[in-house]
Order: sequence, then structure tokens, then C-alpha cells
Amino acid sequence: MNPRFRYPPRRLAGDYLRAGLGLAGSLLFWLFLPPSPAGHMVFGGLTLLFLLFTIRTIWRQAIRIDLADDMISMAPPRRGPLAWRDIVRIDLRYYSTRRNRGDGWVALTLRAPKARIAVDSELDGFDAILARAAAAARAGGIAMNAATRANFRALGHEPGGESEP
Repeated sequence: MNPRFRYPPRRLAGDYLRAGLGLAGSLLFWLFLPPSPAGHMVFGGLTLLFLLFTIRTIWRQAIRIDLADDMISMAPPRRGPLAWRDIVRIDLRYYSTRRNRGDGWVALTLRAPKARIAVDSELDGFDAILARAAAAARAGGIAMNAATRANFRALGHEPGGESEP
């Protein structure tokens, strides 16, 4: 049985809270403030932004990642299966939420000629996927940029592969 990973609800709770507060705040405008073109533009945009954020959070909770020795797949939406041997590019990026770069998250993108799968460090099992991606990079000699290689090493994985110019 291959492992299956999901974004756990406890890690998405903050996103749900932000989405709910943002939607509630922008919807209060529509209920209580007098109509004005400038207000409609500003709060219409905010309402749309928070609505999209809410949909994205619900979608993330529904995602499942299936990991196997020879492939990785994601659903919904159906992405993959992406065979490890078919990967042509791996990107691993760190996004900081603090100026001192002490807090943040990591995003992994795997690209093949006809598919792409992207996950972030909020996913349960992210380290297992990262380890498998590093192994695929070593086995396939996948070229990576310097930042991706440094991020792999910072997370305790030797990526191997080649350096991009």
C-alpha cells in the first residue's frame, strides 16, 4: 500500500479563520455602508479576494497526494501520475513570513513534459515527498538552480543532479 498524504485540517484552521473573517468583514460593507462607486470597487475586490482564498483553502483540504516508488499523483484535480523518471525540473522555494527569515514555508514543484505537481510544507508527509524528489534528482541527474539545491541541503537532503547555469 502506497502512502497517501493530505493537508490536515489543523494546519488549515488559520486559513479558514482568515478567510471567514475577511469574508465577514467585506460582506458587512455590503450590508451597512452606503453605496458608493469607490467603495464598491474596493470592497468588491476584497470580497472576491477572500472568496477565492476560501475556495483555495477548501480545495487544499480535499487534495490527496499518492506517493509510490515509481511515481507521484495528486487528486483533485487529477494531476499525474507523474513518473519520477520523467521529471525534468524540480524547484524548491522558501517563502519567509518574517524579516529575519525565521518563519515561513517551503514549496516543492515537480515538472515533467506533460504534468506538474506542486505541494508545500503544510502537507502531511512533505518530508517523505522531499526525500523521494531528492532521490529522483540524484538518479536522473535533474538540473536544479542554486537556490533549490541550497534549500534541499538546508532541509537535510542531498539533491545530487546538475547545477543550472
